[in-house]
Amino acid sequence: MKFEFSLDENETPPPSGFDLGHIAVWGSDGAATTRDRDPGGGAMVYLTVTSLLDGLRTFLSGKSRSYESTAVDSSFSLTFTRGRDGSIETRCGGALIDRSPVAGVAAAVHAAAKRFADAHLEQLPPDDAGREDLEHALADFERFMGRPR
Repeated sequence: MKFEFSLDENETPPPSGFDLGHIAVWGSDGAATTRDRDPGGGAMVYLTVTSLLDGLRTFLSGKSRSYESTAVDSSFSLTFTRGRDGSIETRCGGALIDRSPVAGVAAAVHAAAKRFADAHLEQLPPDDAGREDLEHALADFERFMGRPR
């Protein structure tokens, strides 16, 4: 399973935590991306990554059967469902994208969020709320991943 978060090529300066971008996810059973959506298809990517990290961390560490993450300012959403065997199904619009262990989903989301943050957070002002929220969400997710499961 693989996730990718990117800034929209048409974003105008100065950079902001409210900038639009895209989400893509690939799995063993399919793929989904905001780029397929009309019009524009983008989402507020910094806020969406933060929301996904926080929501997925809560879901994966809890007992809820499912969690839906909707991209900020977009109709794009991913649904994560816990299987009886403990695996996590990832779906978009009902279409199966992947079935993976908890650790696989967590690692895939974390790796993509970290790549995105490393490439783009320094471009935002230090006091930008989108930057601060994503930095905190990444730190919380990293602590979650370090816990024994």
